[in-house]
Amino acid sequence: MRILVLSNEVWNDRINGNNVTTNWFEGMDAEFANIYLSPDAPYNKCCEKYFQVTDTMMLKSILCGLKAGKTVEQLGTGDDGVQMSSAENEPRKLYQFLKSISGGFLRLVREFLWLCGKYNIESLRKFISDFQPDVIFSERMATCKMLRLERLVCSLTKAPIFAFTGDDEYSLRQLSFSPFFWINRFMVRKMLRKNVKEYKVYYTLSLEQKKYYEEVFGCQCKLLQKCGAFGAIAERKNVNQPIKMIYAGKFYCNRWKVLAKIADSIRRINKDDVKVVLEIYTKDIPTKKQKKLLDDGRNAIIKGAVSQEELMKIYHQSDIALHVESSDVKYRLATRFSFSTKIIDCIFSGCAVMAYCWDQHSGYTYLKRENAGICVSSEKELDLILSEICTNTDIIHDYSYKAYLCGKRNHSRKQVQKMLLDDFARYS
Repeated sequence: MRILVLSNEVWNDRINGNNVTTNWFEGMDAEFANIYLSPDAPYNKCCEKYFQVTDTMMLKSILCGLKAGKTVEQLGTGDDGVQMSSAENEPRKLYQFLKSISGGFLRLVREFLWLCGKYNIESLRKFISDFQPDVIFSERMATCKMLRLERLVCSLTKAPIFAFTGDDEYSLRQLSFSPFFWINRFMVRKMLRKNVKEYKVYYTLSLEQKKYYEEVFGCQCKLLQKCGAFGAIAERKNVNQPIKMIYAGKFYCNRWKVLAKIADSIRRINKDDVKVVLEIYTKDIPTKKQKKLLDDGRNAIIKGAVSQEELMKIYHQSDIALHVESSDVKYRLATRFSFSTKIIDCIFSGCAVMAYCWDQHSGYTYLKRENAGICVSSEKELDLILSEICTNTDIIHDYSYKAYLCGKRNHSRKQVQKMLLDDFARYS
C-alpha cells in the first residue's frame, strides 16, 4: 500500500513531538510519501519521500515568476545523527509569526497568497507519478491553502482521497466581529463543499463533529483518534502527599485563565496545609500576571517545557493529569469540536484524568460518556471534587483504572491501523 500524505506542517517528530501522523502510521505495512506546506526538514520513522512548498516560495512565484514547490532530497545523516535534506528553512521568527497570526485581515492575506501563488506543476506531477500512490490521506484543518492543494493533487492522480480534521472548520456557530474572519470562513465553506464530494471517508476526532458532517455533507465519516499500545495495567501506585496534579500544554485561547481558577481552588484547599500542588509544563513564557497567578511556589508551579519522553516519566510519578479548555464564549464555540490529543495523552499517562471545561466540549462529553475522567464545568464543582479527592484518594485509583480501560477499548494502535488499511483497501 502506497500512501501519499498531504499536510500543512512538516512531518517532524522533534519539532512536533505530539505528532498524530506518526502515531497513526508508525509500524504500518505501507510506503509513504508526503507533500507539506511549511519550512523545515522532515524527521520521522515512517516516510522518506517529500515534496515541499513554503510561504516564501509562493511569494516568489507571484513577485518573481518562480514556480513554487520542490522535491526534498535526502542528503544522508549528520554527525549528530539527524537526517539532512535539501528542505528549505524560512527564518524561524518569520514563520512563527505567520503561524501565530490571529487577526482576520492578515490570515486572509496569507490565504490569498496561497490561492494566487503558482505551483511547480511539472515537479509535483513527476513526484506523484514516481510514487504512484494507491491512496491520498489529507491530514489538516480545512483552509483555502490545504483545500487548493487537495484539488490540485486529485487532478494529477486517480488515487482516492481520504481526509482528516480535528477542528470546527465549517460551522457558522462562531463569535467574531471581524468581516475578514467571515470572508475567510465563507471561502473555506465553499471550497470544502466541493472537495468533500471526493472524500471516500472523512475522519474526525470527535463524535459530535462526525454527526454534524454526516448531516450537512451526507458523506461517510468515521472517528480517528490518537492510539497506542496497551499492555497489562501498571501496578497500583501510592498517591503522593501532597497530591500532584499535572497540566502540560499551552496557555493560548485563555486556557491560562482556567488554570488560574484551578490554582485559586487549590489555595482555598491548602489554607491550613498543602494537600494538592498543580505543576504546569508549558513552552509559553508567562506574563507577569500569569506568573503571579500560576507560580506562587506553593500551590501552583510553572516548570517550563519538557520533551514528550520526559513528560511521560513525570506523569508516571504523578496522580492527576489535567486537561482544560477556555470558558470564554468565543473560544468555547471555536474549539467545541476540537478533541485535543492532549486528552489521549492524559488517558495514556497512568494518572486519573480530570477535565475542566464547558460541558458541551467534545473532550468533556467523551470522558463523561466513557466514564474515563473526572469532569468539571464550574468552580463550585471543582472545589467540591478536589475536597472529596483530598479526603478519599481512592478516587484517584478508580479513575486511573477507568482511563486505562478506555484507552485499551478505544485507542489500540492495532485496531486503528486495521480500520485505516481496511478503508484504504476498499477504495484503492
